[in-house]
Amino acid sequence: MTEILCDGCGIPATPEHIARRLRHLELATRFRPIHVGILFVAEAPPPRLENYFYYCVSDRSENDSQRTGSSGILFDSLLQGVGIPEPAGKGDEVRLAEFQKRGLFLADLVECPREEAVNDEAHQPAQLGEIESLIQRFAPTLLKRIQFSYKPKYVALISRRLRHLIPIFQQAGLGDRLLLDRGLPLPFPHSAATRERFVASLTEVLSKAGARAKGA
Repeated sequence: MTEILCDGCGIPATPEHIARRLRHLELATRFRPIHVGILFVAEAPPPRLENYFYYCVSDRSENDSQRTGSSGILFDSLLQGVGIPEPAGKGDEVRLAEFQKRGLFLADLVECPREEAVNDEAHQPAQLGEIESLIQRFAPTLLKRIQFSYKPKYVALISRRLRHLIPIFQQAGLGDRLLLDRGLPLPFPHSAATRERFVASLTEVLSKAGARAKGA
């Protein structure tokens, strides 16, 4: 029998893999804006579903833990950076609904989770070479999603490791949509120590985007 390959990551797709992918799509679609003003692009979803950006507290069972590691830091940092604080007594769903209301959406270069912590920037050269390979492999699909599905006004890449996407966007005529931090993607907030840097960079990038919009 011919193997069925997942259209999100390209690997042979088991029923469990497909079910997991559909669950991610279901969660993200729930908070996808009708019109995307800024599309944030990270590398890949985290291995644990409970750490996924669009996994709400209302979806958690009593045995689920809250977001952990760099995924939790990204969630809080990104929402803080766009000016959405954590409301007292309310959870993820309220903040994600506000994120959606503002026309903001987070997607990934590779749509399926990868077991290694690809979002940690402190990688060895071999792993850095691997992300370059992933970019070459999945950039065409990402560009199609951006041009024909998301259709955002702006795109902000999250992780310096995605810098190799910049010339690909430029060659595709999408360079003017990129919101860059001094010519580079936003630094991934992979630790509490880098969270402040990420928030400051995001705030500056959004300020420039606002100025560009007013001048258009």
